[in-house]
Amino acid sequence: MEKKLQKPIQSIQRAVQILDCFTPTTPSLPLAAISERTGLNINTARGIVNTLVESQLLLRDRESGFYKLGYYFMTKASMIRQDIDRYVELFKPLVDAVAEKYHFSASLQMVYQNQIFSVYCAYPTKQAYYIVMSEYTDLPLHATSSGKLLLLDEVTHGREELLEQLEYRAYTPCSIQSSRALREQLKVIQANGYATEIEEFFNDVGSLAVPLYDEKGRLLLTISATFFVKSLPQIKADLLADFQKAVQTWKQALRKESLQ
Repeated sequence: MEKKLQKPIQSIQRAVQILDCFTPTTPSLPLAAISERTGLNINTARGIVNTLVESQLLLRDRESGFYKLGYYFMTKASMIRQDIDRYVELFKPLVDAVAEKYHFSASLQMVYQNQIFSVYCAYPTKQAYYIVMSEYTDLPLHATSSGKLLLLDEVTHGREELLEQLEYRAYTPCSIQSSRALREQLKVIQANGYATEIEEFFNDVGSLAVPLYDEKGRLLLTISATFFVKSLPQIKADLLADFQKAVQTWKQALRKESLQ
């Protein structure tokens, strides 16, 4: 029997839309800009913004009248930061070693709220050219190897409708542009136990990622490498072997925690 989806609560969706307006490049905004960015009527936006201010999710500057994220997020961010620091401490040596060994970028990604972010990036110290990754920027799910692992996890746990909701933006001619094509690739990823993307996000650039699951079998982290695609055939087998060490490290960490 098909699982009936619960209808989203519109007021909460709108509040999240407003919070999403605030970014590192736009840390403060006037009400008119919030209304324009969200497509909400100015009075609707004002009502939700005032509620967010009351809850300390937003702050209003008395002089400029502009809004910014509130102090509520500070304590929540510190809680998340503790988890991130724990995972970075565990995998940093391996991620650094991969970057040095293969002379390209390697990174650790973390799943949070159905999105996936790079929380640590390592770069080779003796390489003239390498690809720089952006930390804490959500990744396009259909066009990155770690994003595909998250999509596979969501589909495996009953959220196949997510594939129909994606915006299949064509970053390059190689980008996946339909749910049908993505489904076929997810089957391959599931069989292989790892994901790749070849020139789907940037021309001449590819990535390979392995999944790390929590004790409930949900995707929590990925470790990935980002490289110029011409180098992949020569190093793929060795890279996968090194990434399997990360998987074993993670399993040992989970086993140790379960015994404590």
